[in-house]
Amino acid sequence: MKHYPLLVLFIFVFISCQKEDPNSLSGDIKTEFTNVGDTANLFFELKQLNIGKGDYILARISVVNNNNGIVTSRGSIVVDTAITHKIDTILGTSNLPTEAKKAIRDKLIRVFNAKVDSSDKNNIKIDFEIKSKVTSEGMQDFHHSEGDLSKPFTLVKYNAKVGDRYEFTDKEGNKYVRKVTKRSSDDDFPLGFWLIKVIVVEETIEEGPYKDILGKLIFYTNHKFGLVGVEWEKDGKKYTIIIYPPNL
Repeated sequence: MKHYPLLVLFIFVFISCQKEDPNSLSGDIKTEFTNVGDTANLFFELKQLNIGKGDYILARISVVNNNNGIVTSRGSIVVDTAITHKIDTILGTSNLPTEAKKAIRDKLIRVFNAKVDSSDKNNIKIDFEIKSKVTSEGMQDFHHSEGDLSKPFTLVKYNAKVGDRYEFTDKEGNKYVRKVTKRSSDDDFPLGFWLIKVIVVEETIEEGPYKDILGKLIFYTNHKFGLVGVEWEKDGKKYTIIIYPPNL
């Protein structure tokens, strides 16, 4: 009997060591939407911006490399100063000191490896890049690590349960938390002419300098199509991106 406490301690340590890292991801690296050349269409809804530019902006993003599940995709978008000023106002960055605004802008440029051509203020072209890890079991990205492939941040695991959390702290000290808030039991997410099941993941900043600035992101994901929608929620309003994957 006197040996039982030692045995219990051994079992506890063994189980603790076997606990899965929330930011690890396994699975088959072959999916139906991450082959080189696969192109997704992104629709940025503009109705709530009230700038009279139509209902949406269309962008296309294509896979340019897939290295053992590490997927590099590139795309571009064209905007004008009316849109950029409106976004600046919505973000709450328009009233920030110049240095703080520059820091946020520079971070976004680093995060998406963006190239901005603003020579024509009515047609500002933004080329961007997204790096992610995609497998049959889920998705990760390297946005908040600014492209550091040794520091993935889980977006979704397809076996996730409501309440599951993934956390990441960037070099500025911002603590990002992604929490699974819904698993569809029915086909209830509209994607074109179809309805599909989704896992909903909400991202907030719990600590750090951007905590009260950038609002909340809501990701809609599907095991067959990957990321199919993003909502940015700020001050009670939502701004939507619908993503039509190449294998739809």
